[in-house]
Amino acid sequence: MSELRYSVIFRGDLEPGFTANDVRANLARLFKASPETIEKLFSGRPLAIKKNLGEAQARQLQATLAKMGAQVTLKAEGEPAPAAVPPSPEPEPAAESRMTDSGPDWSLAPMEGNLVKDHEREKKEAVQVEVNHLSLKPAGGNLVEDTERERTPGATVAAPDWQLD
Repeated sequence: MSELRYSVIFRGDLEPGFTANDVRANLARLFKASPETIEKLFSGRPLAIKKNLGEAQARQLQATLAKMGAQVTLKAEGEPAPAAVPPSPEPEPAAESRMTDSGPDWSLAPMEGNLVKDHEREKKEAVQVEVNHLSLKPAGGNLVEDTERERTPGATVAAPDWQLD
């Protein structure tokens, strides 16, 4: 029986401690590709970077890409694409090693692309709301009709009749 062949799949996920711009530059250098070509890899959809590799070659490429910051998965030829990314085999570096003089190199800004994949989204039914009873008034004037206002009697004020000369 022949050796099992693998594809290296990339969705745009990054290894901890890397920025998207750094990974783009690393991949462009590795594959000798234009920035436009590399940008297509970060669409969030699973794309095969290399196909028909032996297991040793696929694992070696996976390790090389992980060192460059790209989180990839291996898919045996003929299997459906993996739904979730397995955890990285390498331990996450300590927080102190990722710190720079200007502070940590992470941010709360989302990575390019969707953080929630389409298959992870919860589907909701459309809701129909009755709005026949609502109307719009023309611009200008008051929104409350005079008949809808509550009238309160004015306060009586006693003013003494002082004579000033």
